[in-house]
Order: sequence, then C-alpha cells, then structure tokens
Amino acid sequence: MTWKLIIPILMFPVIYLLIGFALTLIAPRVNGTDSLNFDRLRSGDTAAVEPAAIKQFTARDGQAISYAHYPAATDLKVILLHGSGYHGSYLAPLGDYLARQGAAEVFVLNIRGHLGSGDRRGDIEHVGQLEEDIVDLIAMIKRDDPDANIVIGGHSSGGALAIRFAAGQHGSQARGYFALAPFLGPDAPTMVQSGWAHISLPRIIGLTMLNFVGIHWLDGLETIRFNLPEAYRNGSETLGYSWRLMKNLALNRDYAPDIAGLPKTSLVLVGRNDEAMDADKFPIVFKGLQDNVELVDNHDHFSLVLDEPTFKRVETWLRALY
Repeated sequence: MTWKLIIPILMFPVIYLLIGFALTLIAPRVNGTDSLNFDRLRSGDTAAVEPAAIKQFTARDGQAISYAHYPAATDLKVILLHGSGYHGSYLAPLGDYLARQGAAEVFVLNIRGHLGSGDRRGDIEHVGQLEEDIVDLIAMIKRDDPDANIVIGGHSSGGALAIRFAAGQHGSQARGYFALAPFLGPDAPTMVQSGWAHISLPRIIGLTMLNFVGIHWLDGLETIRFNLPEAYRNGSETLGYSWRLMKNLALNRDYAPDIAGLPKTSLVLVGRNDEAMDADKFPIVFKGLQDNVELVDNHDHFSLVLDEPTFKRVETWLRALY
C-alpha cells in the first residue's frame, strides 16, 4: 500500500473529529414568538391550590433532590413528574386532589436539573441518572412504608420519563403508570411544531458523532432552549437543557419499544386541543393499551392537568388498579 492511499485513510478519523467538534460550536437559539398557552398557569385554577412545602432527599451521589409531598392514609403512592422547562408546582392541584380523596399519597418530584434538585440547572451527570433518582425516591418511600405500592405518572416530558422508566431495567418497581399528554419525540406522529422547544440540530449531530466514538467531554453543552415568554418567568424556570439531560428526559429515538414496555393497564390522556401534539394520533401509537387511551374534549396542553375531570379520571383509574 502506497503513502497516497495510507494518508487519506489516516486523515479520515481526523476529519471526522474536526467535523464533530465544529458542529458542537452552534448553540440553540429561540426563534419566533409562538409557544404554548401558559395563561391557565397564571389563573385562579392553580392559585386555588397552594403547592406543598418543598422537601428533599439525598440521592445516591450525595446530591439533594426536591419534591412536594401530599400525604394520605393509603399504601398507594404516586410519583408525579413535571414537564420540560419548569418544576412540579403546577401539578399541585392534581397531587392535592388525589391525596384529599384518599386515592393516593403523592410525591411531586422536581426532576434533577430543575428547581432545587441537583447542583446545577439544566444538566445532569449522565443519561440514566433521572431513573436512578426515581429509584432512590422509591427506596425512601418504602423505608417509611414497606407495603407501599408505587405508581408513576407524568405530564408532557414527565410523561415520557414515566414511559422510559417503565420500559427500563427498573420498570417492575412500580405497579402502574400513567401519562398525561406525553411527549413522544420528534419522530413520533404525535409531534407538531408548537414553538416551545428549539434545538440546535448541528450541535446534536456533532455530539452524536463524538458519542459514537466514545467522546463524552462535551455532553454538558446545551442542545435545546425553551420559549417561555418573559411575562411568565420568575427565576424558577429552567430555560435550556444539556445534551445528556435532553436525552434522559425523553424516549429513545426509536420510541416504539419504550411504549411497548408499558403495562397494558396503563392510562394515557391527552387534550383534543393540545397545541403541542396531534391528539388524534395517540390511539394509534398506544394501540396496545387496554382501552385506556383517551382524548379529553376542550383541553389543551396545560388545562388537561388543571381541571377536575382529569383528576377524577386518574382517581378512578387508580382505584381500579389498586
């Protein structure tokens, strides 16, 4: 083999790495003013329920993870997971309702990388750490109540994390799962352009290239920004995610095996007017569930988790499950 052939072969990995590193230089930017309907989050519907005081537990890495606790005298414990860019306070009406009805004791988790959880906003140490935090929370719950039956539910990206957990190695630790308007990923037929999330596709491609050859030095780079209008900001929000947090708070690119990992009794609800998703596609994507995929009239992405009909449907499902 001559040097004329050897040199191009030796140059290929160098060029590959240079392209990968170069693409990571392009950060995500928010373009446009379209976003989700946040009006309900400022209305009396959420203000009527004061979020429970924040508590903390220590995760396996020594970091503090925060949660809100809604106690009830029952062995059924619900772990609630919030959506992207915010924290669990907007789920207070649902958590409070389930606890007051005695349907479940509720733990609204502030996911690591968000308000009060972990040592920095918008980032985690590695993909899979969010599942580890849920396992650690389950262990804490069971220390206090060894007979606890765990149910995991979430809204939007939190719904995706619940599905991801169900399909993963720890899925058997929960008795049941529910997802409210779960985000299924950019390749799912439920996806529509809402103006809420803005990614840097070049940076994502670059990091994917580097990860493929075992380089993870830059996985803390921000790959997604959220378009939360200024009027709704108060400093508690998290407006961007690193590559590893973005990946962990989502289903795998091939989402079908994740969905197939859900127990057949799982509940999925989505508002017919959801501005972030094509609601009509949900029964198709979740066709394997036992008649528990429901489209809720007159509701959008946030109103779904703020109204009593949804609360009652989740309560009914929990009582039938238990």
